[in-house]
Amino acid sequence: MTTEPVFPEEPVLYEFQHGLKQIIKECMERGLCYASRWAAEMLNGMKPLDLDGAPFSSTPARDCAELSASDVTDALLERQEESKYFLGKSYFDCKEFERAAYALKDCKSSKCVFVALYSKYLVGEKRRDEENDEQLGVNDSAVIVNRELSAIAETLNALLNNGNNDPYLLYLQGVILRQRKQLEHAITYFLKCVSLRPFFWSAWQELSACLDSVETLTATMKLLPSDHIMTRIFFVFASHELHQVNSVVYEQLEEAERVFPSSVYLTTQRALLAYDARDFDEAEEMFEDILKNDPYRLDDMDTYSNILFVMERKSKLGFLAQVSSAVDRFRPETCSIIGNYYSLLSEHENAVTYFRRALQLNRNYLAAWTLMGHEYVELKNTHAAIEAYRHAVDVNRKDYRAWYGLGQTYEVLDMHFYALYYFQRATALRPYDQRMWQALGNCYEKIQRPQEAIKSYKRALLGSPINVSILLRLGHLYEEQKDLYSACLMFKQCIKAEEEGGETSPESIKARMWLAKWELDQGNYKQAEVYLSDVLNGDLELEEAKALMRELRSHIEHKKDSR
Repeated sequence: MTTEPVFPEEPVLYEFQHGLKQIIKECMERGLCYASRWAAEMLNGMKPLDLDGAPFSSTPARDCAELSASDVTDALLERQEESKYFLGKSYFDCKEFERAAYALKDCKSSKCVFVALYSKYLVGEKRRDEENDEQLGVNDSAVIVNRELSAIAETLNALLNNGNNDPYLLYLQGVILRQRKQLEHAITYFLKCVSLRPFFWSAWQELSACLDSVETLTATMKLLPSDHIMTRIFFVFASHELHQVNSVVYEQLEEAERVFPSSVYLTTQRALLAYDARDFDEAEEMFEDILKNDPYRLDDMDTYSNILFVMERKSKLGFLAQVSSAVDRFRPETCSIIGNYYSLLSEHENAVTYFRRALQLNRNYLAAWTLMGHEYVELKNTHAAIEAYRHAVDVNRKDYRAWYGLGQTYEVLDMHFYALYYFQRATALRPYDQRMWQALGNCYEKIQRPQEAIKSYKRALLGSPINVSILLRLGHLYEEQKDLYSACLMFKQCIKAEEEGGETSPESIKARMWLAKWELDQGNYKQAEVYLSDVLNGDLELEEAKALMRELRSHIEHKKDSR
């Protein structure tokens, strides 16, 4: 029995609108431009509401009545430090982060303290990137860290231990802890932050970055309000990050789309889910619509370029490269798009150049590390490919493509035990991807572990389209294990799959040849003749099939004579 979707009541929508406006204002005041932009886009993705009946028309009085004593004290400090804040924020907006931190160093209000500490954090990030940029390449160690983290953490600990629960300071503490790999503690702070400011998207993104498995996501979801719209949006985002595409994700996305029917962000999420499910036609169509409605958007257009690359849409990819370059040639996404275009033209050295440019703009740009690894594989520079993939894994351990790439590269080097480890990591992240399990099965074969290979190949077929090459491998493995009955079943399935597909493949011919020999050995001459006739009636002339047919007829004649 299906139920009609329940649309949010207007008071709830007013509350969402108020929350988004509050976040836009607060994030703009603190220099959190991406969080502010996200909230503004979502606000514009909502259905227009009748503001005359809004329950928040008199919010200032209501908000003041709900302020705690500490909030009142902080508000008074904020007013006293207003001039200092304007000076520090003006420096911040001009990207003079050290000046901003210095101008606000004696301030006590939470807003000014956040801008000062966040400025210090950005100074540390800038210096780290500059030091890394000097050695950017496949041989660098990637161990240079933000040197400001300790001082910032010390200040934050003192403030938070004294009872300061400002959501933005909680967020910054979470960021520091995540960079120090203290993920469990970081999750705690991000959960506190989103409970106070549910529409603060940067905190949700950082929270997702702390989740390294589906189990961790499930445990975290239990700590979040299940009925809040932001919990639904977060679940869709985090599931995509973990490459989990299922009906529950789509249900949550549909719930979010009822509240934000015109949201470009949610449309993009739907396109990304289609890409994850390898439904490239649908993903391409959706990205085309996104680009048509927002022609200057570069966010996630690198994924669109991946789709065009896989589908070999050379002219469309070239057009996308031109458009993105005209919008902003110094965005990492633009460099990645141009790199993909050169790769499609088989100009792999030029592709590497552009992926390196993307990394000079953003060292933590995951896509560029992974794609650069692919290009080095094409250039047969396996050492460089391995280092590029390792960097991708350092940036995001949830990137199955980098683990899979490492496995393939070590396989080329005949280092199968190394390859085995990386393929296992890829299958753990992508448990329903046939390619991962097929690669794992092949690796088990190479190291003479046939039972594990059989399990892997069977897992590859689970819930995936029938793959005749996998069925053929299974048949031969069962034959090696002297399990001829199971081998027979696999080869028959191979033929059945070919008949349903309507195309004759080399695999199905091999399967018929094996079955013909099997039936001949069993004395089933009529069935053996059927299999051989199918082979000989095909396009390929096989001498082995002709010889076997002669042997079959000899057996039949001998049988007649013996009667």
